[in-house]
Amino acid sequence: MTTERAPAPAPVQLVQVRIDGPVLLLMGPIGLFFARFCRYLRGCGIPVTKVSFPLREFGFPREVRVPFDGSMQAWRPFVRELIHERGIRHIFMYGDFIIPHRIAIEEARSAGIEAWVFELGYIRPNYVTLERERVNARSNLNQPVAFYRQLPPVDALPQGTLDPGWRWRKLWKAPTFIQHAFTRYPIIEGEHKLQPSPRFLWCQLRGSWRYWLYRWQERGLKRRLLEHLSYFLAVLQVSSDSQVQLGSPYRGMHDFIEDVISSFARHAHASDHLAFKHHPRDRGYNHYGRLIQLLARRYGVEGRVHYFHDGALSRFLRTCRGVVTVNSTVGLQALYHAVPTKVMGQTFYHLPGLTDQQHLNQFWREPHTSDRPLFYRFYDHLVTTTQVNGNFDGDFPFRTTFPIGPEARRLAPRPRLSAPGQSSASSPLLLPLRVLSRLFWGVSYFVVYGLQLLALGLGRRQLAARLLVATAQVGLRALGISVVVDDSHPSEPEGIPLVHIWNHEHPADVLVVQGVLRLPSITTANLHLSRIMPWFSASAANAGHGLMDHRDGRSRTSALYGASRTLAERGEVMLAPNGSLVTPIRERVSASALLLARKHGALIVPWTFSYHGLSTSSRDLYRPLGLLLARLSAPLATIHCRRGRSRDLALPADHALPASHADHRGCDRQTFVRAVQAHYAAAELRPPATG
Repeated sequence: MTTERAPAPAPVQLVQVRIDGPVLLLMGPIGLFFARFCRYLRGCGIPVTKVSFPLREFGFPREVRVPFDGSMQAWRPFVRELIHERGIRHIFMYGDFIIPHRIAIEEARSAGIEAWVFELGYIRPNYVTLERERVNARSNLNQPVAFYRQLPPVDALPQGTLDPGWRWRKLWKAPTFIQHAFTRYPIIEGEHKLQPSPRFLWCQLRGSWRYWLYRWQERGLKRRLLEHLSYFLAVLQVSSDSQVQLGSPYRGMHDFIEDVISSFARHAHASDHLAFKHHPRDRGYNHYGRLIQLLARRYGVEGRVHYFHDGALSRFLRTCRGVVTVNSTVGLQALYHAVPTKVMGQTFYHLPGLTDQQHLNQFWREPHTSDRPLFYRFYDHLVTTTQVNGNFDGDFPFRTTFPIGPEARRLAPRPRLSAPGQSSASSPLLLPLRVLSRLFWGVSYFVVYGLQLLALGLGRRQLAARLLVATAQVGLRALGISVVVDDSHPSEPEGIPLVHIWNHEHPADVLVVQGVLRLPSITTANLHLSRIMPWFSASAANAGHGLMDHRDGRSRTSALYGASRTLAERGEVMLAPNGSLVTPIRERVSASALLLARKHGALIVPWTFSYHGLSTSSRDLYRPLGLLLARLSAPLATIHCRRGRSRDLALPADHALPASHADHRGCDRQTFVRAVQAHYAAAELRPPATG
């Protein structure tokens, strides 16, 4: 592949928004950027109003803050009245996917005023995006290729200052993030770092030490990629990225990873390798190493598929054969370096002549580079109409970006993978260290469970439920079991009850459901766990689980009634149609899920559990202590949990209701049984992972 050297930098014509009157600030990026923006505007005599949501932002004087802690139904009339009463001329916000921001944009359009959206730069580093009303997948850059071809020729690509200055203001991100983590005020559909949960704090800390760990662990792999291997680079995105949810067929990175590996295995040259790069902002939240390893084995390309985290991206772009992405802005950097780029989702730069328009299967064999004159026109238009050469936490050109109009000036002031060829021989210390580690976690398992019993005895039921989750998580560590959960985002409509089902094949499933998926369930675990965990029935019932003895008809009926109450209260419940470990789902399917779905108008969501490195003898299926002892020295095992869609079961829907709201009333027991068994039979036909 031949690449072109970037031409000498050309002067950057900054995006400008002339301020002609009072400004309304909504939510800004985490940190002090909007407080600095407010200070600049007030210093120029511009009246500023800052809406203060319960998710606090620091640095604003009291006189500019207007509190709002109501519902989103109350937000629309509130912001409409605020615009009218204060004569607002401009609204600024960070991101167009936040619910109050989407509403404010609609109201600004109705009022005939400007709404401007900040976002991370499409160009990195040291750029900030600023567009009117929409960014990213909905960007104003979404134009047909003919629009860019008719732009004047561009001889040199614009480049700005790459030094962001001293970014000491990043320190203020910590108190803001902590306050947001402990404030329950939904402004986004789904999880996001602007609306974090307390566990995100741990993820942030984990991301910090993982940076140094991976930097040491992956140095050999990076050296081989940069110096020796012919490889394609697959770029992963943040699991909760709105770009993935709004602008792609994927519900998360799991589906994307499997699509890429399966296609690469079938169609790439045998001499080529595939390297997945993790997103640096997602380092503490997700790790796809085990999944990538399993899929590489399954599709027969183990040793040719790699996974790494951090590094100077430009070095990898200059040495790879091509880039595959869902719709990351890394694709723009790849185009800048004249690297063939394959986009699997929708984005404004996915245009004929820029990105490779072939199917992914053909991309591996003959990747197409971009039309350089077209790219120069496109890149110049992007930088000069949407980018500001500045940094949210460092230097930012407020004065040149937001000049004050003459009218406004008259206003009164107001797991790393093993390298190919690397020896897999175990260190002699590995086995004793593994046994000691499992013993430590085994003891911790009973200690945490004891604390859970104490909390339950003291009437601290919520604390006891959280401690039971922790007990299950520690139990998985004691068993040496890693759990890979499909990060696909739910495809079922909000507000519809869900009955989750899965193919129950291992006694550790109860720990996965309780400690990882955190779903209330119908379980028979009380039959064997009660032997080593006193009062387990009370503990499980407190956490929302329905307990049953599958050999007793009355117990099964009682558990079903309990699951019905849980479904009514919590909106979802999980159960295994095969009922027990003894009978596989291909031989027995209970109609309990169908009965619950009929009664509550629920959708049935199938999960598929696959087990890797877990060979449990039949005598240990109902002997938890025996299972713990058997796993003391065993290598790390994996349970892969894949979430399906309700439509995957192909159940007949009531024709009187929309398909997305089907309640299965038109489905009889035999049809349900056949549909479930067919679904899991198809799952068994997937190529198995070896090893």
